[in-house]
Amino acid sequence: MFDLRLVAYDPNGARRGLLPHPLSIEVAWSLNDLPALKFAYSAHAVGAELIATSCEIGVQWTVDGNTWTEYPEGRFLLLHRVGDQLDPAAVWRFDCPSYLWTLRKAVVYPHATIAPVNQQRMFSSSATGGFILHTLMTEAQSRGALNGLTWTFTSSIDTAAASWSPFMGMGIPLGTDLLSVLLKLVEFGLLDFRLSGARQLSAWKPNTGVLRDRTMGSFPVILHGGCDIRAAPDVGTLKDMASAAYVVGDGEVRQEVVNVGTPLPWGRWEIGMRQPGLTDSGSAHTAGTAALVTATTERVQRTREITTAEAQWLPLRDYRPGDLILALGNAGAPQPLRIRQVTLSRTVRGVVVGNLVLGDRFEDHDLRMARLLAALAARP
Repeated sequence: MFDLRLVAYDPNGARRGLLPHPLSIEVAWSLNDLPALKFAYSAHAVGAELIATSCEIGVQWTVDGNTWTEYPEGRFLLLHRVGDQLDPAAVWRFDCPSYLWTLRKAVVYPHATIAPVNQQRMFSSSATGGFILHTLMTEAQSRGALNGLTWTFTSSIDTAAASWSPFMGMGIPLGTDLLSVLLKLVEFGLLDFRLSGARQLSAWKPNTGVLRDRTMGSFPVILHGGCDIRAAPDVGTLKDMASAAYVVGDGEVRQEVVNVGTPLPWGRWEIGMRQPGLTDSGSAHTAGTAALVTATTERVQRTREITTAEAQWLPLRDYRPGDLILALGNAGAPQPLRIRQVTLSRTVRGVVVGNLVLGDRFEDHDLRMARLLAALAARP
């Protein structure tokens, strides 16, 4: 039976021991974001002494109760606890961010030989996301920060040994923490990332290594209702529909874009787009056109409640955030959907349940458009 367990480790060090009696576990992994762990534990329980001082928590999974594997993104920092000193059960609740949270504790310094511009560390138009991140993390380690973190890319190639692209110049305010830098690089469409080991960061050119296609091959991942999925709630909305976009860029850039395709139920609906960074009508037209591509259909938020008791396909083992899988979509038919988030919960009785947040091709398109616009706005 699929199960989860918690193991305590010394900070940047060796294993302390198993936490055998958690009252609850909830862990979430999101695409291109930080995982998070919550759990409850009694100070009277066996193993409580292991988490009485600063430590790391590893989340492990099993399908047979014998072989346990720590998920690559399953290492967390025990940083926050809440409890009541008058509680006879002495239950403490812990909120643990991903180990990658340590990037919050390293910040951007000025270059040793290049003066800042407007209190910003400047990177030229030939810089890539990998170059920027590798440079800043290497400098931080040289100062003694991030001493437990490793990474699998260089300033010139990503984790898959592919040359970094795209290129983009930018200024980063001095003092900005490196976690914020990483998330901005994702927002600008310069890289994708995930932890590939307990204290190891991997990063790829955008839309490559993180986004696996599990719909192909001899054994595609197909989540069936009743077996893998026990509920499939959808929330649909027409509120974002539009057939015309009015784009306002920098200076005198103003551009109207009209979709002349299928009429909307209530006729012409307009949206306004204020986009700093757009300096010509061509870019504004591209932005408006991209916005209207998904504005003529209903938008659907898809959540799939999963079961592990009888499932053929299991989270962490068979699929992870970023994977394209086949799951119940419109009219209950399987369709390709992107896993945006995996959340798993374990009760005190050892029952593991969870849910998936899934996105379709429209959301993939929206993400690419958002990255494009964010990058344009960030250019110096």
